[in-house]
Amino acid sequence: MKPTNASSRGRDLLIVDDDAAQVSLFRCLLRELGYEHRCHHVASGMGALDFLRGKYPYQDAPRPDLIILDVNMPGMNGCEVLAKIKSDPDLSAIPVVMFSVGISQSEINLCYSQHANAYVQKPLDYNANLSLINDLEQFWFQTARLPAP
Repeated sequence: MKPTNASSRGRDLLIVDDDAAQVSLFRCLLRELGYEHRCHHVASGMGALDFLRGKYPYQDAPRPDLIILDVNMPGMNGCEVLAKIKSDPDLSAIPVVMFSVGISQSEINLCYSQHANAYVQKPLDYNANLSLINDLEQFWFQTARLPAP
């Protein structure tokens, strides 16, 4: 599966997930598809907020074009992080895609009530992951128009 426009400019993605293997897979799939996005990773909700607000050690961190946020994390869960992002006028315009292994309707409803831009179930196999990453890239960086930083 090849992207329709692999030459699109590289974007900054913030991946918030406590599972390092999931992040590695995400990066690997982007490379395999030919996308040159820069993946920034934090493993916790507090880390995400520090990154987004430029707090130490993220003083020079770029503003992400898209946030991929795991719903189920220890400590501050993804819905709590999402609520803080969307209630902050400096951050609220950044699109946030919620990722979860589950497909609980109450969890989906909660994410959207906190203003998630999308809710996606994490695929379980390699080809489904490849397809999902391509679909996300195509929608968010080829079809949708993102807000200016």
